[in-house]
Amino acid sequence: MPVNCSALPEQLAESLLFGHTRGSFTGAVADRKGYFEMADGGTLFLDEIGEMPLALQAKLLRVLEDGKVTPLGAAKAISVRVRIIAATHVDLPRKIAEGGFRQDLYFRLMHFSLALAPLRERREDIPALAAYFIKRFATELNRPPPALHPGALERLLAYPYPGNIRELKNTIERAIIHAEGDHILDRHILFLAVGETKSVTPLPPSAEKDLALVPNLPFNLAEAEEILIARAVQAAGGNISAAARLLGVNRVLIYRRAKAAEIMTAA
Repeated sequence: MPVNCSALPEQLAESLLFGHTRGSFTGAVADRKGYFEMADGGTLFLDEIGEMPLALQAKLLRVLEDGKVTPLGAAKAISVRVRIIAATHVDLPRKIAEGGFRQDLYFRLMHFSLALAPLRERREDIPALAAYFIKRFATELNRPPPALHPGALERLLAYPYPGNIRELKNTIERAIIHAEGDHILDRHILFLAVGETKSVTPLPPSAEKDLALVPNLPFNLAEAEEILIARAVQAAGGNISAAARLLGVNRVLIYRRAKAAEIMTAA
């Protein structure tokens, strides 16, 4: 069971990991089991562990030491037995020295470590990874997976991927969006150089304030995401890049989600 430790607000991440009781916070309309409880007797994959907030790191450490989780709003702890696999792209010893990661949690997790070579050093994996991402994003868009043209594969194999597998994933996602036929061609493979920016329409002065005024969100991730994206697009005057900056996410995600929800956007 995978969990991305960097993609969610702290309270929501804590709720997903440890669970919550009804009424423990606004939007908690029913009791919910956390991933630790659901993974009891199995394995939980914590991705981007280096990006986990310090307060949540302390709670995770207590769970790993005691073998018990306490859902938000609950009075009693629940015993769990879970194997943890954690991954990160950051230098954890350096982050510990900078005060951004707990040393005790680091040693608690480091029973066995594996350093995975960057994608540029294992290009033989690129075709299989590209095929996986093509199938995944095509499924999300409710369309047949397009075939990867040899010229497109050649471009993928020649690129050094400073952003590693995440950059390959984003590249394939962009290609899926740009490809209109049943093939991904070489012209659909677009790489963004490090530091590259695109000109965007300036945000209205009140944009961030307007976005903060979103009413209480439903405790349903898909519905809450649609509301936030719609409000961000509105606050940014329909500009996808500006809406993405407001939400702190990739503009391709905004484009794909907005298109699926039929939210009006500008070029």
